[in-house]
Amino acid sequence: MAPRRPHNKSRNGCDTCKQRRVKCDERGPPCQRCLTRGAQCRYSTRATGDSPQSPAIPSGLESTHAHTPPHSPSLVPSPDQSSKSPVRLLELELLHRYSTKTYKGFALLSSDEELWQSFAVKEALKFEFLMKEIFALAALHKATEIPESASEYINYALEWKNEALALAHNALQNINQGNSGAVFMFSIMTMIFAIVPPLSVPGITFRSPLENLLVLFEFQKGTASLAGICRHWLETSPFGWIFGLKPPDNTVRVNENFDIAITRLKELNASYTENPPTDSVVYSNAINSLSFCSVGSRGRVLAWLTMAGQDFLSKLKEEEPMALLILIHWAVLLESLNDLWWAKNAGKRLVEDVVVVLEKVAFSSGARRLPGWAEAVGWARWEAGVRAGG
Repeated sequence: MAPRRPHNKSRNGCDTCKQRRVKCDERGPPCQRCLTRGAQCRYSTRATGDSPQSPAIPSGLESTHAHTPPHSPSLVPSPDQSSKSPVRLLELELLHRYSTKTYKGFALLSSDEELWQSFAVKEALKFEFLMKEIFALAALHKATEIPESASEYINYALEWKNEALALAHNALQNINQGNSGAVFMFSIMTMIFAIVPPLSVPGITFRSPLENLLVLFEFQKGTASLAGICRHWLETSPFGWIFGLKPPDNTVRVNENFDIAITRLKELNASYTENPPTDSVVYSNAINSLSFCSVGSRGRVLAWLTMAGQDFLSKLKEEEPMALLILIHWAVLLESLNDLWWAKNAGKRLVEDVVVVLEKVAFSSGARRLPGWAEAVGWARWEAGVRAGG
């Protein structure tokens, strides 16, 4: 009788394979066996050095500039995989949706549609975290358009989002020239995933627009940090327009009354006696940045989240009346992106949400008695399409 060949027993397989007592390829989530069976794939334990569990949305992105070889996702079923795998068919469906519809929602960031329609998919074929993010966005997009299946698709979107965050964790800590484009696109897509207004997905409860915005502020700061880290690589890539080298030709469209509104904000900031001098400087920077973002590339609308600064974010968290008033003016700019699927009615919903808080804190602080305060609030409500009584 031939002796048994020795083998190393791995303890790093997924929970599902362990329970079924079958060999796991340990490449998940999801591993190949779970993918083939359409089963949920989870890892309750990992040995040191293996992929971490899903992290929270990062607030800052740092780099050690070490080289990390890309992980290539397989879009072609292996010979032992059923060609009718429901998961695989769903992935193909969502990849097709992204390539024909979803990508158009990123056109504000570049006049080159090829960047998001083709280049993003090519990068996703090399980096699985980006492919998962594309699946998540396409599923979220579909949830906004098909009410009867919204719950199903939003669940898919959230699962892929969590997987994408877990897979991206290592790349975010090891940014190099090879993955910088994919990581930067991933960060922008993650930010946009969070901005979809709650009522865009029927029957699904999200955080309030103001809560989502505070998360966005944190993540946008991370995106800006990433742009700084990768600048010497991105400048010579299709993202050169970010640094003014290849400016997009699509511009913000707001009416001439916005300049009047900005002037009114500056006057209110100067006359708001409860502001310590340092606060007035913080608000002045946010207002000037808002004015800058009201002209030029539509991508500047999102850039304001970074330009307003961390001190302004702190004032928002503290529900300071002047910070909230400036915010609803930014929401008017956000409403100008209403033609993009992920931003549809986002500005309006944000104004509705913030005005409720603003009226309460402005009344208690006496800010609403300032000349021009009521006009400023009323103007923002009107421009965002929020009529009296909601």
